[in-house]
Amino acid sequence: MSVLTQHWELKLLALGLSLVLWGFVMTSEKAELIMAAPLELDDIPAGLEVQGERPESVDVQLRGLRGALARLGSDRVRARLNLAGARPGEVVIRVMPEQIAVPHGVTVLRVSPSRVRLVLGPVRS
Repeated sequence: MSVLTQHWELKLLALGLSLVLWGFVMTSEKAELIMAAPLELDDIPAGLEVQGERPESVDVQLRGLRGALARLGSDRVRARLNLAGARPGEVVIRVMPEQIAVPHGVTVLRVSPSRVRLVLGPVRS
């Protein structure tokens, strides 16, 4: 029993340092995650609406701290597409990583599909 209690201060210090090191590694390690980001359409021209099938989301590949990605909910990631200046008919919009709203510290690596096809037509009454 004296072997376990001998130099207990050093053993406690070693345990504390190992916990601090484990915490540092877990909070500073980068990770990647793929998740669906819902599409939000902004600035649809007056008198026009989206007709036919409309994609609901795009898949985004994200990189950030493991802890930040673990707490990331699907409500905090959105793809915002601006339709200002669009004309009636088929519109193909390129989805860029800059158009994905993500929390601070999270980076968008890739968006799939990178293009979204929409059909705009006059508003039906």
